[in-house]
Amino acid sequence: MKLMRMLFIMLAVLASAAAVHATVVDKVIVVVDNEIITQGEVDRIIGPAYEQFKNKLSGQDLIKKIEEARQAVMGQLIEEKLILSEAKKQNIQIEEKDIKAKVDEARKKFPSNEIFEQALASQKLTIKDLKAKFKEQLMARKLIDQKVGSKIFITPAEVVDYYNKHINEFAKPEQIRLRNILIRPKENVHVEKTADLINEILKRLKAGEDFAELAKIYSEGPGAKEGGDMGYVGKGDLMPEIEKAVFNMKAGETSGVIRTKIGYHFFKVEDRKMPESVSVADARRSIEEAIWVGKMREKSRGWVEELRKHAYIAFK
Repeated sequence: MKLMRMLFIMLAVLASAAAVHATVVDKVIVVVDNEIITQGEVDRIIGPAYEQFKNKLSGQDLIKKIEEARQAVMGQLIEEKLILSEAKKQNIQIEEKDIKAKVDEARKKFPSNEIFEQALASQKLTIKDLKAKFKEQLMARKLIDQKVGSKIFITPAEVVDYYNKHINEFAKPEQIRLRNILIRPKENVHVEKTADLINEILKRLKAGEDFAELAKIYSEGPGAKEGGDMGYVGKGDLMPEIEKAVFNMKAGETSGVIRTKIGYHFFKVEDRKMPESVSVADARRSIEEAIWVGKMREKSRGWVEELRKHAYIAFK
């Protein structure tokens, strides 16, 4: 099951890459200039959606939902092939180091290199296939940057206007800096021994012993070697039962035992940062990125439509 969940993370990339590998045997269903879309390519992308839909729907509702998803995938693939075809016509070049960086990025999404290779093998892929797909993606992105991105400009007035319309988004929420001690229950350890350990830690904390030093000794949680330091966290970052307790604590205060499905927790609030507004100057970079993405999406749509007008698209 864990392997399948990791496969879903990369499915869109792997499915497209699989098409590179499998075009010899897959049925061609669409031709876009000199590029093709195969039945297998569509089916592999649709796969995870089908698994989700069939758990919630049945009969005609399921058929309708799958068909809607299939049409959406087909539309997206046609656009991708249009852009790729144009990139090849324009002789867009990509450096090998950039392709390698994409492969390394994909590899890091898996717990180990072994699982990454299993994921590739399960899709009948090689690293060469994956590199080919990533090269195509980078070619498309570079072409879009040249044809669309380079023509996008953002004025100071647009930045201020965006800030005023989304001012509630530009506020730093309340944050607290936490340390934690986590004790995980173990099947081979009697419940009474775990309870004795919890009580021992609680006793030493109440006696005023240093939380960080106790975390180094006892904690089985993140950052144990650093005294259980979790850094600053905001609301929504923690499990509900933990959040409810720690956000009602004062700086310097230590919690009692908090039981979760993970284990037994102790927390210390080291510091609190109250909510504060972010100035337009400090938010400028993120605002410009948001405006740029919006303009890029709009202008790209028009550019792709122009490509479509002059492209050969045939459904088989």
